[in-house]
Amino acid sequence: MAREAETRASFYRTLASLYFKELDQAGIDALSNEDLTATGVDDELMEEGYADMAAYLKQRDGGTRQELATDFAGAILAAGSYDDRRATPYESVFTSESGLLMQEARDDVYRRFCEARVAVDEGLRTPEDHLSFEFEFMAAQAGEQARALHAGDTAAAASALRTQREFHRDHLLNWIDAYCDCLQSCAQTRFYRGVAKLTRGFVHMDEDMMDDAAETLC
Repeated sequence: MAREAETRASFYRTLASLYFKELDQAGIDALSNEDLTATGVDDELMEEGYADMAAYLKQRDGGTRQELATDFAGAILAAGSYDDRRATPYESVFTSESGLLMQEARDDVYRRFCEARVAVDEGLRTPEDHLSFEFEFMAAQAGEQARALHAGDTAAAASALRTQREFHRDHLLNWIDAYCDCLQSCAQTRFYRGVAKLTRGFVHMDEDMMDDAAETLC
């Protein structure tokens, strides 16, 4: 169970990195050197996502980094877009009636971060309900769960798991489908359409994994 929590934490951090900034050449090379079609994940949507990413990277050339950076800027940062909706990765944009930043979702995420004694670097000047930060929070709590299990502290492990399940329910499941739909529709590369599938598949699969862990811990 501890190893599973560590694996979940690692995957959440991987997803967080994909949404925080565009891939640099080192990141592209690292992904290209992995066999993304042989991950062994037991989820059809995640397999499709990996296959899309692998197929795109298989055709990489000298212009791949710029093409991915342009897609990231247009689809995720909404650069140069004024009318069409883009996949800006903020929960408030997808859950508030106004579709604006810094709405109720951000306030609740900020409160939960404070309760868990974690904080976003103020120098980033980025609202707390950014998808990368929500994924990092899940990773941090999964890490706490793993450390508690290794120490034999099942009560602390159960507490960290409860925090994850509540946050996952209230701040990931409530908007991840709408977000991934948007990213798939506006991304220009097969790579980022694959990332959307991978993200959606994992977030839903993680609900089942945490439910299974809760049967033992909670």
